[in-house]
Amino acid sequence: MKSFSDGVENLRRVLDLGRQHWLLGAGASFESGIPLMYPLTARVKHLLDGADLTIFQATMSDLPDDAHVEHTLSHLGDLIALAERSKSKTAHLSGNDVSLDQLIATYHAIVRAIALTVRYGYRSATAEALEEIGKHDSPVVEVAAHVDFVKQVFSGRINLEPRSQVGFITTNYDTLLEDALAIERRVALDGFSGGAIAYWDGKSIDPAIKSSSREHRVLKLHGSVDWFRDSNAGLLRIRYGVKYLADLSGTLIYPQATKYLETQKDPFAKIFDCFRRTLQSSESHLLAIVGYSFGDNHINSEIEQALANKTNKTVIVAFSRENGNGEDTEVCETLKRWLDNEKFGSRVYVATNKALYHGRFRVNDPSTTADLKWWTFSGMTKFLESGVVA
Repeated sequence: MKSFSDGVENLRRVLDLGRQHWLLGAGASFESGIPLMYPLTARVKHLLDGADLTIFQATMSDLPDDAHVEHTLSHLGDLIALAERSKSKTAHLSGNDVSLDQLIATYHAIVRAIALTVRYGYRSATAEALEEIGKHDSPVVEVAAHVDFVKQVFSGRINLEPRSQVGFITTNYDTLLEDALAIERRVALDGFSGGAIAYWDGKSIDPAIKSSSREHRVLKLHGSVDWFRDSNAGLLRIRYGVKYLADLSGTLIYPQATKYLETQKDPFAKIFDCFRRTLQSSESHLLAIVGYSFGDNHINSEIEQALANKTNKTVIVAFSRENGNGEDTEVCETLKRWLDNEKFGSRVYVATNKALYHGRFRVNDPSTTADLKWWTFSGMTKFLESGVVA
């Protein structure tokens, strides 16, 4: 990579690979009206009351200062497991013994609050705008940014349609990606079979099963606001607004970070198996990452193990904001480790708000000193459309 323009041209060629998967994190949905983890945590806290709020606050006080609501669910999941094994059916939390029933009730209350917030959207107040709270009759979630993204992946500059195998991976609970695919007359294969209400069989997401050029696997690593575990019917994908299957505490989101419980059974066992097999590619393959903060060590580990395999030909392109302020910024520790790796660093590109990285090489855009916008979801979409770094 001799220059910034040379690096951009290399990046465009990589984004032209016929076999590719896109990993979308929370930042990809932020512009659409779905909060990031810390505003979501604050919103969940606001929606809780009574014993649920007390236990939520006690759990947060037991965790590091930078913990958010997913960490809270993980910790509560661990406490539930301890309480189930104990003779007293209690677990110790912040100096008190809490009953198994109350721990479960709080866990479900948090899930219910997350589901409501993600379904209908939420924007916290800023210096420029008032707080926006999405409701059933007045949601704030918008799909336009995801529709633009889907359009550019398939019909923009990279135009892969006749020869492509394109799939999607997301840590998000929302349905924006699936909705955008449908709006663009494409089929999202998510492991469910049926119509507005569908049942889980896991077949459609299996990489070994051939799909058509307009069918695209969507691996939702942390579940979804329209997934519901019913005690009689099993795992379902449901539509909103029906009287039956209406208890949002049954929403299936976020497998616990310890990964010892939920990821050992479907749907997450199947989803992570398909994720792992997707990454293990002996053919040229792109994994493009946008809106993801690299905060899930389990996901990072799966990617890193795949890259380290001698026969693997996956290339990483990560669109990511650098940490720090002013001139003193750098990529996150995970990306830094990947870029510096002697075995696979040459297969890692990182496009940030400050520069373009390829392995151990870093180049700045000589035409501007302003932050580059291609690290954002909409900025990346515009780059796909025009090939120009804004």
